[in-house]
Amino acid sequence: MKIFEQINLKLTGWFIKDFEKINNKKVRIKYGLLAGWISVVAILLLFIIKILLGLLADSISVVANAFHLLAHLANSIILVVSFKVTARPATAKTPFGHGRMEHVAPLIMSIFLFVSGLQIIESSIHQALEPHKIHYWPALPWIILATIVVKQWLSQFVRFLGKRVNSKTILVNAFHHNIEAVMSLVVIGGLLAGNYFDLPEVDGYIGILLSAWLLYLGYTHGKEAIVPLLGQAPSKDTIQKIREKAKSIDGVEDVHEIIVHDYGSMYLISLHVEIPEKLGPAEMHEIAERCEGALRKMFGGEVVCHTDPLKEKTPEIKAVEDLFIKIIKYFSQIIDYHDFRVISESRERIIIAADIDVKEDIPESEFKQISKDLESEVSKKIPNIAYCVFYITPKFAY
Repeated sequence: MKIFEQINLKLTGWFIKDFEKINNKKVRIKYGLLAGWISVVAILLLFIIKILLGLLADSISVVANAFHLLAHLANSIILVVSFKVTARPATAKTPFGHGRMEHVAPLIMSIFLFVSGLQIIESSIHQALEPHKIHYWPALPWIILATIVVKQWLSQFVRFLGKRVNSKTILVNAFHHNIEAVMSLVVIGGLLAGNYFDLPEVDGYIGILLSAWLLYLGYTHGKEAIVPLLGQAPSKDTIQKIREKAKSIDGVEDVHEIIVHDYGSMYLISLHVEIPEKLGPAEMHEIAERCEGALRKMFGGEVVCHTDPLKEKTPEIKAVEDLFIKIIKYFSQIIDYHDFRVISESRERIIIAADIDVKEDIPESEFKQISKDLESEVSKKIPNIAYCVFYITPKFAY
């Protein structure tokens, strides 16, 4: 495996200057373009070979196999176009850049796969029900086997490029190269069965199988492509890195309500940072600025820190909070709280405010009732409550 990795690194170095700088946006784009162009050239040649073989042999399974290659070709062309568009700078109409084209590309590819599957399945059913003899010659399966070797090499090289820059679009492209090998082996088996066992209908059945696979791929990859466009939840690792980096800034006691928008080529991040109130507005602002700068350097894009002043807790306030903690333990939906405040309305009456975190599987339609039930319990068990203000953190905040 190390030999293959060294060969891949050598090839990458021939085409990409500064290929080791994988965190650089321009280098990342070059990785995508290399993966796309090398796939376009290789697949175009293989498609021409297979479509000619299919027509000469009058084999629907070989033609279907060729059209699956054409779907890969479209995917690779889209890959090139998407990375070229991603490289374009932000404009007045697209102020967040064009990074989400990486998510659009698999969606377009899925549509193409679905249409190809529908077109080929009709001919496949006809061959299965009313089979005709395949024009077989001894070199036919060996030529198809040679295309498998080429595709396997292409798959591992493109996967290598995708892993280097952690690009889902490139990795999807590599996945299809790998699947092609399995499909080609099935086609070879069908050709052999049709020739040596006089079963030409097998060619149609394999065509149906390949068409069904194209439809399945079209559905699954379309589904996967839509999620990032709708707004995909950030990974736990990303949230943890944001939280750790923010808390590493002197003066930041804790972090909550982290919101992350992923635009492919940049992040937009907002978060609430808890800073001791005694430091004063000017110092709190400086701490927030340092936090924003550190996160911008780490993730790129833009960061906004909202400062939550931490008041010094008197023994009286601490006693009220301890009672509040005991109350929320009886609510199975609640997992945590923050920004707990006791606000005096008068010497006899107090107002309690807090932000509440609930479990991920709790629907937003229940938020209002949870807040109402919590206020009712707090009013019963904590004396002198005027009213409560509870804000349940939305699902997109962490």
